[in-house]
Amino acid sequence: MSATDVLVSFVRQLDPSSLREPTLHRTCWIMLDLVGVAVAGAHTEMARAATRFAYDQYQPGPATVIGSGSPLCVLGATWTNGIAASALDLDEGHRLAMGHPAAAVVPACLAVAESVGATGPELLAAVVAGYEVAVRSSIARVPTYKDRQYSSGIWGVLGSAAAAGKLLGLDEEGLQSALGNAASHGPFPPAGPAANYSMAKEVIGWAGMTGCAAALLAQQGFMGPRDVMDYSGRWDTELLVRDLGDPDSYAVLGGYFKLYAVCRWAHAPIDAILTLVQREDLRPDEIHRVVVETFYEGTRLLDYAPETVIAAQFSIPFAVALAIRYHEVGLSEVSEANLRDPDLLSLARQVEVVVDPELDRLYPEETAARVTLHTRRGSFRATVHYPLGSPENPLSEDQLEGKFRSLTADALGEATSRQLQEAILALPRAESVTTLTRLLRFRSVDEEGRRVRY
Repeated sequence: MSATDVLVSFVRQLDPSSLREPTLHRTCWIMLDLVGVAVAGAHTEMARAATRFAYDQYQPGPATVIGSGSPLCVLGATWTNGIAASALDLDEGHRLAMGHPAAAVVPACLAVAESVGATGPELLAAVVAGYEVAVRSSIARVPTYKDRQYSSGIWGVLGSAAAAGKLLGLDEEGLQSALGNAASHGPFPPAGPAANYSMAKEVIGWAGMTGCAAALLAQQGFMGPRDVMDYSGRWDTELLVRDLGDPDSYAVLGGYFKLYAVCRWAHAPIDAILTLVQREDLRPDEIHRVVVETFYEGTRLLDYAPETVIAAQFSIPFAVALAIRYHEVGLSEVSEANLRDPDLLSLARQVEVVVDPELDRLYPEETAARVTLHTRRGSFRATVHYPLGSPENPLSEDQLEGKFRSLTADALGEATSRQLQEAILALPRAESVTTLTRLLRFRSVDEEGRRVRY
């Protein structure tokens, strides 16, 4: 049996009734986090441009577009919701995969589940299966395929295809074709973080839509290459399926959540900064130099004067400056106004980011950083191995709920935000996903395309 066969068998045989309570619970919170981020992300210019494109190019259909009262076909909704989910860089991720599985998988699952009348447990099982395939497809990439290619869409497309195929009820041949189509048609963006300074944003939206299309094509009999994950030479097939199916090690159990609206690689430096400035009661004008020691990949996030909010999300110096000044790095801080603040940019220029060989050896099992603040009162140092939100340093459910409320209450209103949270957490018992999706059909823009003020 090929490794692709083993993956296909896992996806097809994953029974919603077999999922244990910890897996269901965690998957619901992943859904909550992703939906909350997408509700807020629907207001961004990135999402609005993607939505205008979708309404021009896709036909109406059964699938909810977050922030709109006009549903689209499955591909149109998957595209727009994936863009909204990835716009703010607040969506959850997986450390070993080095990216964001849920943003590629969940929008496809919501659209297909709504179109086929899936139950809540069926939706959750598809998320678990797609997330598993996505994470394994990243971890098992051979070095020549993996080095410097971090964009989540490269491997997220396979998770989206697997999840959509499961909800569509594809047989073994159909799922083989879905994965083959996804691998053949999936995105392969330019290497390096500089490629993410645009609205392409790790090509997550494209990956979700393409993976969903791959499964829909397979449903129509469009044959993709069989055993694509074996013969292509892109994956270590033994690693791809190692311990697959162990319910105690499903990939959804090992992800992280984010409180800071910047790349995850900046989170350990932010945590270290917050520890130091609060412990030592430091003011920005007391700090004359900041040294961030971290793993090699993190040292590539060195934009000292980002010109866009998206570029700012991939800048450790800018994130550090925000943390020093505001003691927070949320949506209000990662803003257009702060991009033009001369004092903030001056503070960012005081940040030096260097490789620490010891911390580099720990990557990607750890995304650690050591920060030294040089001040008029002396030098202060802190090391963070597991940023806040990691499985080893988790956010509480109260913190996750607070994040969700902060992202959704203005757009939906407090009462609807609460109803949406209840609908998502009730998915293990839901006979339909429509209670959830109907709450997402709020209007984020008026008839002339201007943002509505809530």
